[in-house]
Amino acid sequence: MTVLLLTFAAFATAVLSATLGLAGGLVLMGVFTWALPVPEAMVLHGLTQLLANGGRAVTLRAHLQTRGLLYYAGGAAFAALVASLVAFSPPRAVVYLGIGLVPFVALAVPRSRHHDVATPTGAALAGLLVSGTQALFGVAGPILDVFFLSGRMERRAVVATKAATQVVSHALKILVFLPLVALDGRLGGLALLCMAAAGLGTQVGTHILERIPEATFLAWTRRVVLGVGGVYVCEGVWGLVG
Repeated sequence: MTVLLLTFAAFATAVLSATLGLAGGLVLMGVFTWALPVPEAMVLHGLTQLLANGGRAVTLRAHLQTRGLLYYAGGAAFAALVASLVAFSPPRAVVYLGIGLVPFVALAVPRSRHHDVATPTGAALAGLLVSGTQALFGVAGPILDVFFLSGRMERRAVVATKAATQVVSHALKILVFLPLVALDGRLGGLALLCMAAAGLGTQVGTHILERIPEATFLAWTRRVVLGVGGVYVCEGVWGLVG
């Protein structure tokens, strides 16, 4: 039943991410952390999101904005290097609290020309902050959203470009946490199932994305991510108090 639940979660969250460009990773990290030790959850989440984001980037490659990706990768690599030296694995309750707070922290960040992923400075800063936060809590999608608020990209370009940046960040997250995990057939088989489900969910979500109006896309993104964040904040506080 746990395997079925995790596989379905990988599919459903890939549909959500491919449709709105966010929130899927937040939900999936929470489910994986509930079912697995934190280091295993981090690696499994990274593998699943790597495939899901890679699928979105390839499917929407005609809309991909490549300017700034190299700067993003540089900032992300520096954050991953620091995280690998620390080798810190947070408790489950801290992960939940961190996942929940990420959307609200991102919302509090003021808009600035330095927070535009289309500029070299903005791209490098995005890579540094997003990969650093992922190394702590597994996800950082809402922080990445801050760098896409300039309104220069339409919805398919937003989803495609976010996906490309997350391919980089999740690959680095896997490298950081893989040494903390005992690799075995169980985890490998589960990873294959979740990656296949994520690939299928990406295709379904992309078809939905093509059919929703731009106004609907913009209206629901913030509502969904803040709602999910609120649930995780409550869960994290409950876990710490308990």
